[in-house]
Amino acid sequence: MHRGIARLAVVFVGMLALVGCTEVSPEPTNSPRTYTYSIFDTGAEDIDTLPDAAGDLFADLTQSMSRYAGDDNGTQVWAVHGIGTEGPKVCLVLVAHDVASTGCASRGVLEVGRGTSAAYQLVPDGDPAPDSSVKLAENVYVVR
Repeated sequence: MHRGIARLAVVFVGMLALVGCTEVSPEPTNSPRTYTYSIFDTGAEDIDTLPDAAGDLFADLTQSMSRYAGDDNGTQVWAVHGIGTEGPKVCLVLVAHDVASTGCASRGVLEVGRGTSAAYQLVPDGDPAPDSSVKLAENVYVVR
């Protein structure tokens, strides 16, 4: 009787070992990546409202939201997410001395510069911080 129990135990342990070796199929290489930006996950506050200097920059965005990322040596930075004429967009707005500039992309890392030594990047969740950068806010970096 003990041999029967021993055989049963060996078979059971062998089955458990096989379960632990089950390979999970990798994600297909042609599947589209979903880009998310956590800066937009928080509720809006008064400071998140874009200044008047940036008002005309987003005539083509509907259902947009903006989040204030911070001030870098007199350049104020906002991240904007919205629906453009060709689909979802993410943008960065830079305002210095009441002059606004912007850049937008449909996905991925976005970099906007002002012709100075600094550039500003909006980086998707899960991507590494840019080299030689300082974090201004969630997903927003200053690159020098």
